[in-house]
Amino acid sequence: MLLSTGCARLLQPQQLKDIDLKFTVENQLPGVYAIAGKTNLPERSQVMVAAIRYLDIANPTAKNFNPKPTYAVLDYQPATVKDGKWQTTLNLWETASDGRFQESWQIDQAQLKLALSPSETVVFLATLAPVDGSDQLQQLENQLAKQRIRLSQALIHGTADGQRYVQMSQTMAIALPTGGTTPLTPRPEDINGGWGNRFLIPLEPQNPIKLEMPKERRTNAPATADEFLK
Repeated sequence: MLLSTGCARLLQPQQLKDIDLKFTVENQLPGVYAIAGKTNLPERSQVMVAAIRYLDIANPTAKNFNPKPTYAVLDYQPATVKDGKWQTTLNLWETASDGRFQESWQIDQAQLKLALSPSETVVFLATLAPVDGSDQLQQLENQLAKQRIRLSQALIHGTADGQRYVQMSQTMAIALPTGGTTPLTPRPEDINGGWGNRFLIPLEPQNPIKLEMPKERRTNAPATADEFLK
């Protein structure tokens, strides 16, 4: 009986460890945040990091047609796992044409003609980059299984078309940008819907070769009537 119990314990499968996608967010400069994490993902795995702010439509009439909040992607950057670590930097601020620091949705708000009410928090997302194949996570799951690691169901999400992906989030209270800098010089792509000033004809570049007109006519063509009169 003791022998049977000992054998049963030896035959039990080893416990699998959950995948680790935890990360920290630190404010380095105004609008700039450093995101870093330690993970048990395979070496050279790709992690896509993004920062988003949810937006509500302030107009009650317009909100009746779209009650769900939308969101703006403030910045996103890839990160590569190396020696069990990954890190990247996100810049949530942009510079408006008048020099004010703003988020991307604030700059486009005037063109969209929408009154938006921003959330007081920003959500940072760490998402595993897609893996080729019919099931994007199947290849990763097989690779992790060899290392006795499993994908926690709490981290697995699904899209409307049935695609699965792994994602972890962290929410932080971040105020809207303040202050500003020297106004930017307008770029052609910022004018006339990206076409620039179409009425301006660009100057032709100067010929780098200096041409000298010969003093005497040099040609083997037949003489013209004017030359005969001379």
